[in-house]
Amino acid sequence: MKKFQLKINNTKGMTLVEVMAALAISMVSVSVFLFLTLSNRNHKSQVDHSTLLKEILTNNVIELKGLQYSDLPPLGRCLYRTYNFQGNFISETLVSGTSEMCGVSNPQENEIQIVWQTTNAGSGDATFSTNSLKLPVYSDYLRKVVLHVRAQNKGAGQSLLHSQMTIFKR
Repeated sequence: MKKFQLKINNTKGMTLVEVMAALAISMVSVSVFLFLTLSNRNHKSQVDHSTLLKEILTNNVIELKGLQYSDLPPLGRCLYRTYNFQGNFISETLVSGTSEMCGVSNPQENEIQIVWQTTNAGSGDATFSTNSLKLPVYSDYLRKVVLHVRAQNKGAGQSLLHSQMTIFKR
Protein backbone atom coordinates (compact mmCIF):
# COMPACT_ATOMS: atom_id res chain seq x y z
CA MET A 1 0.00 0.00 0.00
CA LYS A 2 1.27 3.38 -1.03
CA LYS A 3 1.10 6.27 1.33
CA PHE A 4 0.42 9.72 0.00
CA GLN A 5 2.53 12.34 1.55
CA LEU A 6 1.61 16.05 1.65
CA LYS A 7 4.37 18.45 0.91
CA ILE A 8 4.15 21.30 3.39
CA ASN A 9 6.90 23.39 1.84
CA ASN A 10 5.27 23.82 -1.57
CA THR A 11 6.98 26.88 -3.09
CA LYS A 12 5.68 26.50 -6.63
CA GLY A 13 3.14 29.16 -7.79
CA MET A 14 0.86 31.42 -5.76
CA THR A 15 -2.06 30.55 -3.59
CA LEU A 16 -5.55 31.87 -4.20
CA VAL A 17 -5.28 34.12 -1.13
CA GLU A 18 -2.09 35.71 -2.45
CA VAL A 19 -3.70 36.33 -5.86
CA MET A 20 -6.77 37.91 -4.25
CA ALA A 21 -4.59 40.17 -2.04
CA ALA A 22 -2.52 41.32 -5.02
CA LEU A 23 -5.72 42.01 -6.98
CA ALA A 24 -7.19 44.06 -4.12
CA ILE A 25 -4.02 46.13 -3.77
CA SER A 26 -3.97 46.76 -7.53
CA MET A 27 -7.61 47.86 -7.56
CA VAL A 28 -7.08 50.30 -4.69
CA SER A 29 -4.01 51.75 -6.45
CA VAL A 30 -5.85 52.18 -9.75
CA SER A 31 -8.84 53.76 -7.96
CA VAL A 32 -6.64 56.33 -6.22
CA PHE A 33 -4.85 57.12 -9.49
CA LEU A 34 -8.15 57.62 -11.35
CA PHE A 35 -9.56 59.79 -8.55
CA LEU A 36 -6.50 62.06 -8.61
CA THR A 37 -6.56 62.28 -12.40
CA LEU A 38 -10.25 63.18 -12.54
CA SER A 39 -10.02 65.75 -9.74
CA ASN A 40 -7.05 67.37 -11.50
CA ARG A 41 -9.06 67.55 -14.73
CA ASN A 42 -12.03 69.05 -12.86
CA HIS A 43 -9.78 71.67 -11.24
CA LYS A 44 -8.24 72.56 -14.61
CA SER A 45 -11.73 72.98 -16.09
CA GLN A 46 -12.72 75.34 -13.26
CA VAL A 47 -9.56 77.40 -13.72
CA ASP A 48 -10.18 77.64 -17.48
CA HIS A 49 -13.77 78.66 -16.81
CA SER A 50 -12.72 81.36 -14.33
CA THR A 51 -10.14 82.67 -16.80
CA LEU A 52 -12.81 82.92 -19.50
CA LEU A 53 -15.05 84.95 -17.17
CA LYS A 54 -12.19 87.37 -16.49
CA GLU A 55 -11.48 87.73 -20.22
CA ILE A 56 -15.12 88.54 -21.00
CA LEU A 57 -15.26 91.05 -18.14
CA THR A 58 -12.01 92.67 -19.31
CA ASN A 59 -13.31 92.96 -22.89
CA ASN A 60 -16.48 94.67 -21.62
CA VAL A 61 -14.41 97.07 -19.46
CA ILE A 62 -12.29 97.99 -22.49
CA GLU A 63 -15.44 98.59 -24.52
CA LEU A 64 -16.97 100.70 -21.73
CA LYS A 65 -13.85 102.86 -21.44
CA GLY A 66 -14.04 103.60 -25.16
CA LEU A 67 -17.68 104.75 -25.04
CA GLN A 68 -18.81 108.35 -24.82
CA TYR A 69 -20.90 109.48 -21.85
CA SER A 70 -23.97 109.76 -24.11
CA ASP A 71 -23.56 106.12 -25.28
CA LEU A 72 -23.94 104.65 -21.77
CA PRO A 73 -27.12 102.76 -20.95
CA PRO A 74 -29.74 105.21 -19.61
CA LEU A 75 -30.44 105.46 -15.88
CA GLY A 76 -32.96 102.89 -14.71
CA ARG A 77 -31.96 100.41 -17.42
CA CYS A 78 -29.24 97.78 -17.59
CA LEU A 79 -27.41 96.35 -20.57
CA TYR A 80 -27.69 92.57 -20.37
CA ARG A 81 -25.40 90.38 -22.49
CA THR A 82 -25.07 86.62 -22.76
CA TYR A 83 -22.11 84.56 -23.95
CA ASN A 84 -21.54 80.83 -24.37
CA PHE A 85 -18.72 78.86 -22.73
CA GLN A 86 -16.46 79.35 -25.74
CA GLY A 87 -16.64 83.12 -25.11
CA ASN A 88 -18.82 83.80 -28.15
CA PHE A 89 -21.38 86.60 -27.93
CA ILE A 90 -25.01 85.39 -28.05
CA SER A 91 -27.35 88.30 -27.34
CA GLU A 92 -27.75 91.80 -25.90
CA THR A 93 -30.85 93.51 -24.51
CA LEU A 94 -31.72 96.55 -22.41
CA VAL A 95 -33.50 95.54 -19.20
CA SER A 96 -35.51 97.90 -17.00
CA GLY A 97 -34.80 97.89 -13.31
CA THR A 98 -32.92 99.61 -10.53
CA SER A 99 -32.33 96.68 -8.17
CA GLU A 100 -29.03 94.85 -8.11
CA MET A 101 -28.64 92.89 -11.35
CA CYS A 102 -31.80 94.66 -12.66
CA GLY A 103 -33.89 91.62 -11.82
CA VAL A 104 -31.98 89.36 -14.23
CA SER A 105 -32.36 85.72 -13.22
CA ASN A 106 -29.37 83.48 -12.54
CA PRO A 107 -27.53 82.20 -15.62
CA GLN A 108 -28.34 78.87 -17.22
CA GLU A 109 -25.86 76.02 -17.00
CA ASN A 110 -24.01 76.84 -20.25
CA GLU A 111 -24.37 80.62 -20.17
CA ILE A 112 -22.21 83.54 -19.08
CA GLN A 113 -23.96 86.81 -18.23
CA ILE A 114 -22.65 90.36 -18.23
CA VAL A 115 -24.86 93.08 -16.74
CA TRP A 116 -23.95 96.78 -17.05
CA GLN A 117 -25.71 98.66 -14.26
CA THR A 118 -25.58 102.47 -14.58
CA THR A 119 -26.35 104.93 -11.75
CA ASN A 120 -25.48 108.52 -10.89
CA ALA A 121 -22.24 108.66 -8.95
CA GLY A 122 -22.38 110.08 -5.44
CA SER A 123 -19.71 111.13 -2.98
CA GLY A 124 -20.12 107.86 -1.06
CA ASP A 125 -19.49 105.68 -4.11
CA ALA A 126 -15.72 105.84 -3.98
CA THR A 127 -13.01 105.92 -1.35
CA PHE A 128 -9.52 107.15 -1.98
CA SER A 129 -6.23 106.56 -0.17
CA THR A 130 -5.71 110.30 0.38
CA ASN A 131 -8.29 112.83 1.52
CA SER A 132 -7.34 115.30 -1.20
CA LEU A 133 -8.85 113.06 -3.92
CA LYS A 134 -12.63 113.33 -4.28
CA LEU A 135 -15.34 112.73 -6.85
CA PRO A 136 -16.59 115.83 -8.67
CA VAL A 137 -19.41 117.71 -6.91
CA TYR A 138 -21.60 117.77 -10.02
CA SER A 139 -22.54 114.10 -10.08
CA ASP A 140 -25.12 114.61 -12.87
CA TYR A 141 -22.19 114.42 -15.26
CA LEU A 142 -20.52 111.48 -13.60
CA ARG A 143 -21.90 107.97 -13.95
CA LYS A 144 -21.04 104.89 -11.99
CA VAL A 145 -21.17 101.76 -14.12
CA VAL A 146 -20.94 98.41 -12.34
CA LEU A 147 -20.15 95.48 -14.61
CA HIS A 148 -21.28 92.12 -13.22
CA VAL A 149 -20.18 88.80 -14.73
CA ARG A 150 -21.96 85.63 -13.60
CA ALA A 151 -21.97 81.95 -14.52
CA GLN A 152 -22.61 78.57 -12.98
CA ASN A 153 -19.46 76.89 -11.68
CA LYS A 154 -18.56 73.84 -13.76
CA GLY A 155 -17.87 71.30 -11.10
CA ALA A 156 -19.23 69.56 -8.08
CA GLY A 157 -21.52 71.83 -6.12
CA GLN A 158 -22.84 73.95 -9.00
CA SER A 159 -22.23 77.27 -7.23
CA LEU A 160 -22.75 80.69 -8.81
CA LEU A 161 -19.58 82.55 -9.80
CA HIS A 162 -20.00 86.33 -9.60
CA SER A 163 -17.41 89.06 -10.11
CA GLN A 164 -17.89 92.75 -10.61
CA MET A 165 -15.94 95.86 -11.53
CA THR A 166 -16.91 99.50 -11.05
CA ILE A 167 -15.97 102.18 -13.59
CA PHE A 168 -16.70 105.91 -13.30
CA LYS A 169 -17.44 107.63 -16.58
CA ARG A 170 -17.92 111.31 -17.41
